[in-house]
Amino acid sequence: MKMSLQNIVEFQFTANPTYGIQRLRMTPKESERQKILSWEIILKGAKKEIEYVDHHGNVCVLLTFEKDTKSVSVLAQGDIEINKTNGVTNEESLIPKWLFKRHTELAKPGVAIKKFCRNFTGFTGSDLDLVYKVANKLQQTLKYEIGSTKVETVAEEAFLLKKGVCQDFAHIFISCLRYLGFSVRYVSGYLKIEGVNEQDATHAWADVFIKDLGWVGFDVANGISPDERYVVLANGFDFFDASPIHGLHLDSHNINLDVSVCVQQ
Repeated sequence: MKMSLQNIVEFQFTANPTYGIQRLRMTPKESERQKILSWEIILKGAKKEIEYVDHHGNVCVLLTFEKDTKSVSVLAQGDIEINKTNGVTNEESLIPKWLFKRHTELAKPGVAIKKFCRNFTGFTGSDLDLVYKVANKLQQTLKYEIGSTKVETVAEEAFLLKKGVCQDFAHIFISCLRYLGFSVRYVSGYLKIEGVNEQDATHAWADVFIKDLGWVGFDVANGISPDERYVVLANGFDFFDASPIHGLHLDSHNINLDVSVCVQQ
């Protein structure tokens, strides 16, 4: 399947920032499941300083703001070819798999998540069946609600609220599975939604390593396994390792931040 993608991020400021820097992870990762046919990142009000591959294998672009600018825009666009893998990839991670069992601040289990996980400690089925059981239970427990959480909301907090967005669903799922002894990684990317071309955000899900299978994708927010409609941008231990754009600016404030995502087949 061929996918055409366009992601526009625009910042507007109250005054000219004296300095601004952003790290972009807006170039899809190439793997056995996806190949870049064409890709470009166009900047306005900023300039590219360096491009590199981080420790998770994510393509990163470091940019700085141009002098006396009150707006910065980033346009990432191109075409991707997606191969059918039934939600499973066998790519080798640059990081040892056991490190993906380590809890992070965003995906650390608290009392409530640990209590929830104890419902599965006596499960006698396969590892894959156990993971599906946890994913299905979370999907029934949590409600998708935009604006109910923030970027810095941790898994335990969102779990107590019983609601959140795809980032929260992924962090809660990761927290549960790591507590149960699995290697799990956070994934950011795009999802082609049927009948919808323009979206206002990227998407997030998780990969779980299953012995004799590989990394198996789980989109708990939608209750499905990632297929050819999904495009991977980056992955890591949690959102902070895989966020499409992250940075800072000095001596100003954001008036507005607009994000537009277009995914077409």
